[in-house]
Amino acid sequence: MRTRERILEAAGKVFDRYGFGEATISEIIEVAGVTKGAFYHHFKSDGPVATKVKLAQAILDSTLTGTGVVQDQKCKLQTWVDTGMVLSYRLSREPALRAALHLAMHHTARETYGTPWPAWTQVTSSQLAEAREVGELLPHVDPASVCRVLVGAWAGLAVLTSAIDGDLSAFERESVRLYELFLPALAVPSVIINLDFAADRGARIWAEHLERKG
Repeated sequence: MRTRERILEAAGKVFDRYGFGEATISEIIEVAGVTKGAFYHHFKSDGPVATKVKLAQAILDSTLTGTGVVQDQKCKLQTWVDTGMVLSYRLSREPALRAALHLAMHHTARETYGTPWPAWTQVTSSQLAEAREVGELLPHVDPASVCRVLVGAWAGLAVLTSAIDGDLSAFERESVRLYELFLPALAVPSVIINLDFAADRGARIWAEHLERKG
């Protein structure tokens, strides 16, 4: 498993640097520091393009494993916010996640290696549905429709932030602004005032996760 993780981390770095089309298997192997035998033990396929597709799919799938980082909160809307904030924190620090975003935003993603957007929309809409069930949302809110818009806005904001600033160091602050705009249209005011969506929220959640892992 550690070897596989090294390979995926290396693939993320190479995809992040060159994109899917220009990335090469030989460079991914070099960056990972593994032998060809070890690499193909984990990613067997028919040719380099098929191998890159498998790597891209594995990187995209790995974004969803991050949802287990967030602990369920008494306030269900806080759990929903936390999912986005911890991902915003990690995006500026993990090449594999940045690569996943670039891969998922590419116009050929759906036909080439798939896209994580339907799964992410399902995860976040389920969280928002729980918030609605306990009376934290305004009556008109439809979780599925809201999360489709929010996931799109979050991804677009990440791309725009990177394009304007040259990096994602400000993305956590930009994520706060996103929630500041969205939440008044979704949530009961008395719930909003108790939510924590400070810019360092994701960092704190991630630190707690690492502490639990020991």
